[in-house]
Amino acid sequence: MNKLRNHVKWILWVIVVAFLASTFFMYETGRGGGSGGLEDYAAAEVNGRPLMRSALDQRVRLLLAESGGRDMASIDLYLPYLYQTALNQYAMERQMEQEVRDSGITVSDAEADQVMKEYADQAFPTREAFYQYLERRGEKLEDYRRNIARQMASERLLQQSVGPVNVGGDEAREFYENMKAFAFRQPAGFNVNLARFSSEAGAERFRGLLLGGVEWADAASGDVVSADRVTASYFPESVFDGALSPLKSLDLGVVSPVFEPSSGDFTVGIKREAVEEKFTPYDEVSADVSAWLIQQKKREVINEFTQGLLTRAKIVIHDKTLFPSESPELLPVAVSADVNGDS
Repeated sequence: MNKLRNHVKWILWVIVVAFLASTFFMYETGRGGGSGGLEDYAAAEVNGRPLMRSALDQRVRLLLAESGGRDMASIDLYLPYLYQTALNQYAMERQMEQEVRDSGITVSDAEADQVMKEYADQAFPTREAFYQYLERRGEKLEDYRRNIARQMASERLLQQSVGPVNVGGDEAREFYENMKAFAFRQPAGFNVNLARFSSEAGAERFRGLLLGGVEWADAASGDVVSADRVTASYFPESVFDGALSPLKSLDLGVVSPVFEPSSGDFTVGIKREAVEEKFTPYDEVSADVSAWLIQQKKREVINEFTQGLLTRAKIVIHDKTLFPSESPELLPVAVSADVNGDS
């Protein structure tokens, strides 16, 4: 049944991609006045700016490409929410642009050009490779620079919306105490030497050397795949009920029999010492806790601001057949640069 369900999901995904590709092609030919093409139209508008059906379809195709068609149950249920997500994304972008203009934030061509050059130098072996990348995307250099400037302006507006964020010592301490048992605890366990071999015969030879008095570091050679040659590694007690169960009942210092925790992985081990449960002291992690709480607060403010963009945008839907029939919740989507082809 699971296999059939997976095949159905894959088939549905292919159908949706084919459908969107065909509709996009039809609208493209319609613009040029070619025979057989459909006339493009405004499916919705945001702040008085139309979102053409062809541009909306292009956004949905990109969303599909990013999601890989995951968790798709049916076309009828899935597509309207994809269209709604694409519209929400477009609305947030348009509202962000409006609020950037209202705030007076600007980014100079020189600033955008510098960021673009730094990215090109870091992400590509040569500038020529970067230009080829843009060409493959069908994006002009000036359009790419303009998108960078818009993103930089949006980031500055977000920084203004966040403002200064501080975390008091009591707040950090309270978080530490609440999370102590989950994030700052090392359960009881053992320090263990393990050696892995690709063959059972190699593991048995290694074990024989240990039983004969050869030191671990000297014996760990030959066809060993990996081994702790000097220091032992810590393992929690829970592991000895699973992969390392052959070591559970062994006394400290006793060489284990050869065991196979996974197929073809022949292993020998020695429990060296017991390790008691311990907690990382607050003084050692206080700075990390405060930094994490500050980032968490910033994310909350940014999420609230970005979702507010959607509620402040003036959205008018012209083609209601594309979107969910019920009033959809505000789907959380990221603010991104324009997709090529948006009107």
